[in-house]
Amino acid sequence: MVDYFIQATERPWMSIYLRILAFIFAYGAIVHFSNIAGFGEMPWLETPLTWRIGDVFYGILDTAAVIGLGSRKVWGIGLCLVGIISQFIIYTVFIDYFAATPEQRQTIYGLLVTEAILVLILTTLLLFKK
Repeated sequence: MVDYFIQATERPWMSIYLRILAFIFAYGAIVHFSNIAGFGEMPWLETPLTWRIGDVFYGILDTAAVIGLGSRKVWGIGLCLVGIISQFIIYTVFIDYFAATPEQRQTIYGLLVTEAILVLILTTLLLFKK
């Protein structure tokens, strides 16, 4: 199974897509670290604890995923999936902790749709042999 994923990362379209994912995750890491630096909606230490924990966790996870995806490593794909799946869980099951306003909920729903599309494309590229 691992050999299949290693071979998949060497396919031309998958290679391109992994680098695109790396840019997307780099943007996510920048957003999280920008929040920590105080460039978010409000001063970072005034944000709810769940947001601060999320910023630290996803800032580190996204950065590691960028490195793995950019170098087309299987563990990069794994970190990418961990990030997306964990966000689906926290933003659906625990959305009340992360979205206080309808605008914030709308932003989160947009993020989840985008991530679903990214996973769908990744799965499609993993399944096709060319």
